[in-house]
Amino acid sequence: MKIPKNPSPQMMRALAAAIIALSLAACSKEDEAGRTPGKQLDDGIAKVERQSDALRANMEREAAAAALAASAAVRDVKQASLDIREQVGADLGDAGIVTLVKARLAADSVMSAASINVDASQGRVVLRGTVADFVAVGRAREIALGVKGVISVDNQVTVKPKARP
Repeated sequence: MKIPKNPSPQMMRALAAAIIALSLAACSKEDEAGRTPGKQLDDGIAKVERQSDALRANMEREAAAAALAASAAVRDVKQASLDIREQVGADLGDAGIVTLVKARLAADSVMSAASINVDASQGRVVLRGTVADFVAVGRAREIALGVKGVISVDNQVTVKPKARP
C-alpha cells in the first residue's frame, strides 16, 4: 500500500481509530496469570509502594540507631570534658587561690609592707615570710582563710623585730 504524502482528514481519522482499537484490544488481553495490563500496572505500583515503605521503615530504624549513638557520643564527650575540667580546674584553682591571697594581702593596710610567699596545693595554702608583729601573723591567716577554695592554712610567717636605731 502506498501512503500519500498529504493524507486526507478521513484517512487520518481511520488511522487514529485503528490505533485506538488496537490499544483497547491490547488492554483487555490477559497474561498467563489472568491479569490485564492495567492490573499489571496496579500490581507494579503496589510493589513499588511496599518496597518504598520497607525502605522508609529501615531508614527510620537506622536514623534512630544513629541518634542513639550520637547521644551516647555526646554524653561521653561531656563526661570527658568534666573529667578534664576537674583535673585542670584543680591546678587552675590553686593558681587562682594564690593570686587572690597575694592580692588581698597586698590590699590590706596591716599587711601591705609584709613580705609573704604564698603557695597552694589542692586548696591547702602555705604562708612563708616575715612580718612586723604578731597581729600581722594572725591577719595573714585570716586573709588566706577568707579566699574561696582554701581548705586549710599552714601559717609559717614569723615576726621580724624592727631594728633599733
